[in-house]
Amino acid sequence: MGEKPADLTADSLINIADRLWDKGKLDSAFLTFAQARESATKSKDSLNLANALISMGILANDQGDSFNGQEYALEAIKYLNSNNKKHHRSILANLNNLGVTAYDLKKYDDAIDFYAQAIPLASDSSHLHIAKNNLANAYRQKGNYAMAIQLYEEILNHHPTPQNKARTMTNLAKAQLMQNPNFKPVSLYLSALQIRTSVNDEWGKNSSYSHLADYYLYRKPDSALYYSRLMYQLALALRNPDNELEALAKLTELEPKHRLSLFRRYRKLDDSLSSARNAAKNQFALIRYQTERYKLNTLRLEKENEQKKAQIDKRNTLLAMAILAILCISFTSMAVYRQRKRRLTELAEKRIRDSKLKTSKEIHDVVANGLYRMMSDVEYSDFIDKPKFVGQLEKLYHQSRQISHAVSANPMDFVERLEEIIHAFSSPETKIITAGLDEKLNTSLSVPVKDEIVLAIQELMVNMSKYSKASQVVLRFILQANELEFSYRDNGVGLSGNKKDGIGIRNTESRIAAINGRFIFGNHGNGGVQAVIKVPLT
Repeated sequence: MGEKPADLTADSLINIADRLWDKGKLDSAFLTFAQARESATKSKDSLNLANALISMGILANDQGDSFNGQEYALEAIKYLNSNNKKHHRSILANLNNLGVTAYDLKKYDDAIDFYAQAIPLASDSSHLHIAKNNLANAYRQKGNYAMAIQLYEEILNHHPTPQNKARTMTNLAKAQLMQNPNFKPVSLYLSALQIRTSVNDEWGKNSSYSHLADYYLYRKPDSALYYSRLMYQLALALRNPDNELEALAKLTELEPKHRLSLFRRYRKLDDSLSSARNAAKNQFALIRYQTERYKLNTLRLEKENEQKKAQIDKRNTLLAMAILAILCISFTSMAVYRQRKRRLTELAEKRIRDSKLKTSKEIHDVVANGLYRMMSDVEYSDFIDKPKFVGQLEKLYHQSRQISHAVSANPMDFVERLEEIIHAFSSPETKIITAGLDEKLNTSLSVPVKDEIVLAIQELMVNMSKYSKASQVVLRFILQANELEFSYRDNGVGLSGNKKDGIGIRNTESRIAAINGRFIFGNHGNGGVQAVIKVPLT
């Protein structure tokens, strides 16, 4: 009976995963590397933990998931020690993977940094040449052709293997062509192709065909067509859909007579390849998600009791603090509300007392004294000058009216008087909302209109307080060019029939009519009370 995965060591699991990888079973390989990671974590085997993460990163990159591949590789760095020679091979592989990822993401500065760190760790010339070639490619893509060419020449001067030599010659020719569009790269391309043919490097030959076809595309279309056909035939033999797709793209441009059929083949292959890659990528993403979820669930279960206890303690503490805060805020708000209401009430009462005192003085000084003087003139004068007497009466009349107007307008203006009424009837149970109550009303309305509107609103608020049981009242003022429209609406229970024509409402209707206004009063569709007052301004 074989061992269960949980009983295997991290090293054994990595060997199993490598064999699965060689067989092309990428999903199973990834899952096994993830199991190796968990095993190495429990046994505190930092090297195998890093190796598992490195392999998971490479697999992720191969499936087009560069960002997560980079994440696994960066995590692996934490478990590797550059001072331990046993770790150098793994560090080299990881830095190379990070360089490839950065290169694929077009982050060439990062790629250069990773490849440069990898070079000193290369244990043999083959690995060194590969690392230098990768570094040169990054410099080339960044546009630093001189540095790239220097690195390629260093590789060629140190007896690389045939495959590395052919690869480097091809890259050198490409860099020199990019640096100088007039450069002739064909001899290097053909030399690299000859080497690859001699060592049966079929994949390398496809690269040579591609570079030659690209170079000849606009210079010698017949040569470009020749190498494109060779590339296409080799791609079919190797069953390499990527190279086949690239060759078809070249042939579509180079063979006008067969362009339609080639394009159809290209589109069909491209769609098929995209679908297959998306399916593989989605499947791989699902596997990776399940792996990470399993890891998180394991960690969560190990700490569940401790976390629950901490959460309960924290919740109880926060609850107690919240209750205390609510109580403090409630008591403070209530105290502030009562104090403010008392202060406003006292201020209003003081203003009324001051107004009464001022009115009393004016009545005494102006009206009473004026009448007394006139009575003295009548009593002690032998002759009464009638026109003069009438003039004195008229003057006294106008002075009395001025006092009356002052009583209406002072000690508070129209808006302030309404705000006092609203404040008096507001409570925690009844919220009064106003709209359009601004200073324009003070200057746009005559004194009689202000007085009647104030009395009408006061009557509506008294009715609301006695009968309506409303929790919300809306007062809206709309000042137009030649008319003031006031509307009242609450959400109370409404008024029964005998309340709709009470004495207060009839008096309000009479007052509004006296200033040529209209008064509409009744229940609205939702059951509450609504009233509308429209008063002309001219």
